[in-house]
Amino acid sequence: MTPPEAAPAPPTGLEVYNNVCIACHAPPGIGGAPALGDTDAWAPRIAQGADTLIDHALNGFSGETGLMPRKGGRVDLSDEEIIEAVEYMVEQVAQ
Repeated sequence: MTPPEAAPAPPTGLEVYNNVCIACHAPPGIGGAPALGDTDAWAPRIAQGADTLIDHALNGFSGETGLMPRKGGRVDLSDEEIIEAVEYMVEQVAQ
């Protein structure tokens, strides 16, 4: 009898960024999306708190500077995968 294969590991925040978020968040940023590593663009968003950033990423947001689609348009991703991508992007300006 063949042993069952292990389920693949969920993607990391970096992998989710590279496969999904990069479409809008790659420098210089598209449609009002803060570009990865752009401290000035991220600062006011980070100041709102992690819960707000995560809520906007999970549920979508429409603001003065643009639109964040729910889960970046990838509703097949888990909440945890999206949260890890948000944390990865925040880490890039918090260093």
